[in-house]
Formats: sequence, structure tokens, C-alpha cells
Amino acid sequence: MLEIKGNKMKPSFKHDCDKCKFVGKIFRALNLEGTKKRATDLYESCNTYGSKYILRCSSKGGDYITTDNFQQYMI
Repeated sequence: MLEIKGNKMKPSFKHDCDKCKFVGKIFRALNLEGTKKRATDLYESCNTYGSKYILRCSSKGGDYITTDNFQQYMI
């Protein structure tokens, strides 16, 4: 997993669930060409019946992606 030793890295965006575990950041493309990029907060989801990971793109409530394979979003 991508966990930082001592978890010194902090999330950039507010996440509304304190049970999800912040594990770091990834850079992801914001367009198909990959010319626009952004750091995104990566969480392990506490949800046992849904996707394993949450990519938090901003502090807005619905501005996130849930996935089982966060690597597909990395650049």
C-alpha cells in the first residue's frame, strides 16, 4: 500500500467520514490527453460492501471517485 511512514502527509481536502483511512496522494489526469493534472487524496474506504478506495478531488461533498483500482487514474 502507499502508506507514508508515520503518516506525515496530510490530506488537502476535507473528507466527510472519519472511519475512512487517508493513505496518501496520487496525481491523476483531469482530461483524456493527460495535459491537465491534479494531486488527489487517496483513502481506503471503510465501506465493506462497495469500492475499496476513494479519490477525493475537492472538499465538495460529491466531488470524489470510488474505485477498486486507483492505479487506473494515476499518471
